Amino acid sequence: MKLQTIGQLARRVGVRTSTLRYYEEEGLLTPAERSEAGYRLYDEQAEQTLHFIQRAQRLGFSLADIRTLLEGWQANDLSDQAIIETAQARYLALERQITPLLVLRHELQLFLQDMIQRQRREPDQLHFDRLVEQICGNPLNQPAETMLDWLIQQTDCRLRSDKGRKLLDQLRGQHVHLWQVEQDYHILVVSTDPTIGAALNQLAELEADCLAHTPSQPVPELLVDDEGFLFIARGDHAFIFARLFLALEREHDDDP
Repeated sequence: MKLQTIGQLARRVGVRTSTLRYYEEEGLLTPAERSEAGYRLYDEQAEQTLHFIQRAQRLGFSLADIRTLLEGWQANDLSDQAIIETAQARYLALERQITPLLVLRHELQLFLQDMIQRQRREPDQLHFDRLVEQICGNPLNQPAETMLDWLIQQTDCRLRSDKGRKLLDQLRGQHVHLWQVEQDYHILVVSTDPTIGAALNQLAELEADCLAHTPSQPVPELLVDDEGFLFIARGDHAFIFARLFLALEREHDDDP
């Protein structure tokens, strides 16, 4: 890869040139060399470094933390205690944020089950029973559907069609990275397989043609970059796609 100017590098990674200069001031990014006219020139390593910084920022690491992690990553040595403590501290911080929601979900499951236990069974309770089965795999009644099937149902869209399910079958087990940008979810499928790209493209087209999408529910978008295929889900239901891709990846991890 040939050397890039600061403007070219900024466009490739989607940031402002002022951001790159700031990273340089903070000791996170260093030009490979300078041109005869004194302009900064960056090599491929600089682009990889920027992707590392962006990913760490999405995870909530401070620039000071990123500097610590980056030094170990670039030196190919993650044994330093400061690196371990930095990563562990961020993990524990996320666990503190996640735990209250997991507790609420757990208590909601028990609450709904308790509601069923304390009421007489009436024919018109059927829909409520199904809701409980979907939310918590209600052990008081018949087994719940899998999370993946439930999520597909929640979209109430073309994913429930034969074509949609076939596309999802193609995407099972793919390694993904996910992050949230405002209300959108960015789902990076790490693959260079053109069949995976084609399946994602068809999935986006399938959703674009779905009558369930309105101006307030934007359709997904598919982009391609050096890291893989970036599927962007937008709107109030975007989180469902994030959970869907996580379920697809997890189903493969759970295979014997």
